[in-house]
Amino acid sequence: MALRERGTIVHLSSDASVNAYPHWGAYSVSKAALDQLSRLWAAELVERGVRSFSVDPGEMDTQMHSAAMPDADPKTLARPEVVAVRIAALIRSAATANGSRIVIDSEGAAS
Repeated sequence: MALRERGTIVHLSSDASVNAYPHWGAYSVSKAALDQLSRLWAAELVERGVRSFSVDPGEMDTQMHSAAMPDADPKTLARPEVVAVRIAALIRSAATANGSRIVIDSEGAAS
């Protein structure tokens, strides 16, 4: 991307990158590291035309979520396909800030 002088790097984050959950240490630290890597690459690659940001997709109706929280009501969770469409829109949008960390809510809205 740096050689072509264009591109977008997206890291999938988690609320575990900013909140401490018992028994989720390695997962939390890796997500926090990706958030920082996104900010770092945004700063380092901006002059090469490469943009980087991270997206916290929120709680989704996935097998991983079900295994972690078996009592959660799937009706309150975002559908992965809705979140994927939103992430694709963020990638296409020039308004998505380089180096940002974006949180997607259960309806697929970004903040």
